[in-house]
Amino acid sequence: MKKVLISTGGSGGHVVPALNLYNHLKSDFDVRLYTDLRGAKYIPKEFKKTIFEVRKIPEKNYFFPLKIIFLFIAFIKALIHFIGKNIDIVVSTGGYMSLPIVLAAKIFNKKIILFEPNSIIGRSNKFLLKFSYQILCYDKDIFTKSDEKIAKHSYKAVIIEPILNNCFYSKQNISKSKDDIFKILIIGGSQASLFFSKQLNNEIIQISKKYKIEVTQQLSTGFNVDSYKKEYDKNNIKNNLFFFEDNFLCKKNNFDIAITRAGASSLAELAHLNIPFISIPFPYAIDNHQLLNAKRYFDLNCCWILEEKNFNSGDIYEIINQIMTNKNEYFEKKNNLMKFNKNKNWEYINSKLIKYFNDN
Repeated sequence: MKKVLISTGGSGGHVVPALNLYNHLKSDFDVRLYTDLRGAKYIPKEFKKTIFEVRKIPEKNYFFPLKIIFLFIAFIKALIHFIGKNIDIVVSTGGYMSLPIVLAAKIFNKKIILFEPNSIIGRSNKFLLKFSYQILCYDKDIFTKSDEKIAKHSYKAVIIEPILNNCFYSKQNISKSKDDIFKILIIGGSQASLFFSKQLNNEIIQISKKYKIEVTQQLSTGFNVDSYKKEYDKNNIKNNLFFFEDNFLCKKNNFDIAITRAGASSLAELAHLNIPFISIPFPYAIDNHQLLNAKRYFDLNCCWILEEKNFNSGDIYEIINQIMTNKNEYFEKKNNLMKFNKNKNWEYINSKLIKYFNDN
């Protein structure tokens, strides 16, 4: 049985795809999961994992020598980890902590496969590309968005379908409820969204003055659910408020529209469930990757995009009002999502992944 080490850490954007890949491979391979303390927060307790902590140094020029020292120490630690472990393949989903692990794997002549769910290659994966055998991607145009030094590795790209948690594949597209309430979901991803929590309640209240709606909203840590709820209740808005939950859309997904950031996993889940979405990408994402993630769906006419820097009060209201007045554009986007997801089921994707890892 082949042994596969999956290295992932940092944010949920790195960890969630790693967990989904782990679930696909665990029945046919001996899979090890390595993560850091930040990444461990997103890994359920039942998953066996090895904590490989790499101290993160602030991105300041004067800290650079210290950064090199800590990375070197982590690299030595990774070399020790590989001694006596007959790992066949090392997969990196990116993140700072993957650097020393992949470099150590190269020293031991292990096959290195990168996994990049975003529509532009992340900085860690970009650095590791020259050491890798191949890179698994969702976006066929990922290398056209990179510079010449990166583009020369385009032959390494292997385009795969988005990998979701198994629970999503049993979900059907739920039809409109008979009560004619327009159901709105607001989610900010694993990092939540302070901007959403501060700005969007007024948008929702404005919409409720004209239309019968229900809102399900993820709040940022630190917000008082009771006081937030009181504001919605005062305006007779049916509401469900929550903090970040793993695989939330597996539990509740009968929404008409979503307002969301643009993490690759969040968009893939909404797309799979045929929920048209208004994306407001996180403007400070590295290399603006969230905007590029959203543009991938926008170019397929599956969503709307609002940029936070240009956001004005009433922007959400205008889109919702347009939908309620004339639903042609809304249903066109919904139909495009259905086409995008045609024939994408767990068994099909699983068999492709198992074959790929067996062949390599």
